[in-house]
Amino acid sequence: MLIPHHHLTPVNPSTLIPIGSYPIDVAHRRGYLHTGHCLFIMDASGLLLFLKRSSDVVTCPSTWSILGEHSIANEEAHDTVVRGMEEELGLKQVRREEANDYDSAFTAEFQTVDKDIIHVAIQNITQYPLYYIRYYGPRLDNRIDSQVTYLWLARLTKRHDEVQIKLDEEVANHKWISLEEFSHWIEADARDNDKDDEETEVNQPLLLDGMKDDGPPNGDFCHHTIRSLYTKGLDNLKLLL
Repeated sequence: MLIPHHHLTPVNPSTLIPIGSYPIDVAHRRGYLHTGHCLFIMDASGLLLFLKRSSDVVTCPSTWSILGEHSIANEEAHDTVVRGMEEELGLKQVRREEANDYDSAFTAEFQTVDKDIIHVAIQNITQYPLYYIRYYGPRLDNRIDSQVTYLWLARLTKRHDEVQIKLDEEVANHKWISLEEFSHWIEADARDNDKDDEETEVNQPLLLDGMKDDGPPNGDFCHHTIRSLYTKGLDNLKLLL
């Protein structure tokens, strides 16, 4: 299948044919299409979890994000989601109601750092994963992020102050905010930065294969590519909740 170069195009995964398995760093350096998952973590009071990336990470240092994870070889979508919650939040899955395909909702029980048990309802909030591509150019060794991304909602049955988590070492800070606060935040970030992002893209030099560098990170959510992906997730959450 030829992937359309339209930002956030839905892609039916059944039309994709795997060509091999590579470490994510190799996929980024060679521009190989790969699969990612972004999770909106919501507690029982309706607050969403946001993570601030460390200043030491290569891509988008010191910016804010939701929980994200790349799939590895032969890993089902719901396994990637669970692994992401385990690795980035310090949880341990103890039980799961199996789901059979990418767009199924499922439930799981996790053990927290303090040995408490929490129930989590997880559902895909996009029918198909969304395609995007971003060229980082010489700034980051000509890395290319060509990805189909699933957006998920993971709803905890407890308030966040009742759940003890242990954040990944690449996370410098975190906060829980309402859907309305997130909406105002990302709208302001887009308003303040997307024009600059577009002008930066226009002024970037052509790379060796004729593709332009999409410009350096800007704004709280790194750049337009991520902001637009999260905005799509926000719109779907508003329809769902």
